[in-house]
Amino acid sequence: MTTLRRSMRVLLIAVLVFAIGLPATANAQGEQTNASTIRVVATGLNAPRGVVYDQRRNRVLVAEAGVLAGDTGPCGFAERGLPFCLGLTGSVFEYSERSAQGRRIVTGLPSAGIQNGLSVVIGLHDLAITGDKLTAVFGLLGTKAYRDSLGPDAATMGQVVTINHAGKVVPRGDVTAFEDQYFPGHIESDPYGIQTGPYGTVVANAGGPDSRGNDLLLVRPNGAISELAQFPARQPAADPTDTIESVPTTVMQGPDGAFYVGELTGAPWYTGEARVYRVVPGQPATIYAQGFTNIIDLTFDPQGRLVVLQTSTNNPFDVTRDGALVRVERDGSHTTLASAGLRNPGGVAVAGPSSFYVTLGTATSGGTGELALVQLTS
Repeated sequence: MTTLRRSMRVLLIAVLVFAIGLPATANAQGEQTNASTIRVVATGLNAPRGVVYDQRRNRVLVAEAGVLAGDTGPCGFAERGLPFCLGLTGSVFEYSERSAQGRRIVTGLPSAGIQNGLSVVIGLHDLAITGDKLTAVFGLLGTKAYRDSLGPDAATMGQVVTINHAGKVVPRGDVTAFEDQYFPGHIESDPYGIQTGPYGTVVANAGGPDSRGNDLLLVRPNGAISELAQFPARQPAADPTDTIESVPTTVMQGPDGAFYVGELTGAPWYTGEARVYRVVPGQPATIYAQGFTNIIDLTFDPQGRLVVLQTSTNNPFDVTRDGALVRVERDGSHTTLASAGLRNPGGVAVAGPSSFYVTLGTATSGGTGELALVQLTS
């Protein structure tokens, strides 16, 4: 994300079960709501972000950014002079549907933390599976010079990587180095969401400011990087005298082959200002859906309908507030699938015709995150 920019976002796994019913009715804005239950299946997660469902193995994989590193590692100054210290606390968490148990299958991944009123962790942001291949992306919130100041253990931050069965991390595309060259003088890159395919890896880069870094990139299989689209700053409808950044956080390839990109938008995160863009390589990005607040992830359901995950309303760093899982209908209207109980969500993956896995507590500093199963009941 990159508004994990302005002061930024910022071991035992117990099974906890509870359910929250939502009425099938219309909310105050006239949007429809759908009845659903939320069941937490794993707790104790460390700043959980992106999530993928591996149907072939009946498992869920979660990107854990990590915990606050304190002064245990090298420190440096990220965007706007924010002081971050390196830790090796990132991980990949696996939840097995067969055993209903969870474990960390990869540990010791680089992360960086800050505590300045907000406890913020930057690290592993998203995962993707293609066959047996696990692709991942690390955030950074800075330039290559900042990354270098954190020492050699931080080398894969700001990069697209692959992770093998033994947990070995192999760099595949240096987003930060590309942004340094493509936008001389820029202040940060923060690759956040990814989508993989035979074309390589498409990256939603929550960089900035303005259009310099708030873009969609393609990392080809050979490591070459090119820009697919930019998402410039704009004036919000609620205050035309103000300017907000796009801050793209997520990308998903739709049934039509186009790429759909969701944005967080920059502070102060105006209600209803976030959009979903449709990107066809070689063409300008177009607005596909709008009227959201703080989009953190998106996916498509088995019927091909767009499903948008909004994190904490009005402040993505408020770990006490609920977000919302919203479906975009064929006519463009919105249906809220779940909200109450979706505490500060960070990632969503489709698990079936009426089931979604969602990570909770994405802006926590570690240890209080959760993985939940949302099931539609009407």
